[in-house]
Amino acid sequence: MPPLTALRAFHAAGELLSFQEAARQLGVTPSAISHQVRTLEEWLETPLFSRMARRIELTRDGKRFHRAVSAAFADISTAASRVHGGKRTTLKISALPLITNAWLIPRLASFEEKHPNISLAIETENRIADFERDDVDVGIRNVRAPTPGLFARKLLDIRLVPLCARKLATGANALRAPKDLVHHTLIHVSARPDAWGRWLAAVGLPKLKPKRDLRFDTVPAALEAAARGHGVVLGMSPLVWEAPATASLVVPFAPKVEATSSYYVVHRKADRARPEVKAFIEWLTKEMASFVRTHKAIPASARLEG
Repeated sequence: MPPLTALRAFHAAGELLSFQEAARQLGVTPSAISHQVRTLEEWLETPLFSRMARRIELTRDGKRFHRAVSAAFADISTAASRVHGGKRTTLKISALPLITNAWLIPRLASFEEKHPNISLAIETENRIADFERDDVDVGIRNVRAPTPGLFARKLLDIRLVPLCARKLATGANALRAPKDLVHHTLIHVSARPDAWGRWLAAVGLPKLKPKRDLRFDTVPAALEAAARGHGVVLGMSPLVWEAPATASLVVPFAPKVEATSSYYVVHRKADRARPEVKAFIEWLTKEMASFVRTHKAIPASARLEG
């Protein structure tokens, strides 16, 4: 068997493609990681990394061996979890308020049934958690692109659609086209301060000035205000249709606007083999795929002609 310390150093360096990041993860110096990798290469009598000026890459032999080592460490982790028995493991999730309230909470019973030994601790904030500083295991984020250095898997694409109470879409100053927004209040969310600006630019009205602006710090609050007739809000379709407040909202017009962002689930690359992380990611991905298949169109109840 190769030296276990060298295997751990190689595994971390291969996951992160950085001796410095591997050293930080294992609590040693970069030179110690480099020395252990050299020891393993000498033991195997083949180079495992191609070393360049500012980065490293796995060689063909290195990639093959890293897959085997990763699988072995995953098996050890799984076996340890089983020996751990009925003791509960806590997984800390950072998720935005809308996806937590409208989508995640109604589906938690399914996860708890499948994984009774995993407890979830869910934090809902509009800010994006910092994996270097915050005590969090998994993040669910709505971003244009995932943060470099983290493992990321796309869950769904988001398209913004205008939503308002039915009374604003009929009668005097009715909303029939984007240009009619000049007579209405635009509802903003502090986490996405430029959403209306980007959407108006996408429909050819970058200079449109609304009657007034109304701002909230969370999406659920903004949707509730729109449902009560206080203005027009941009909803993140298809996720928005899961929010209770949208039951009384309509889409006055729906010009074709490309996806503006996507939801991703992210975690540290070093945590990929943790059984509780793998279990949550697999469950989340499967549930979201089922949701996307059945929520591609605007519901009939939200279409103005309905």
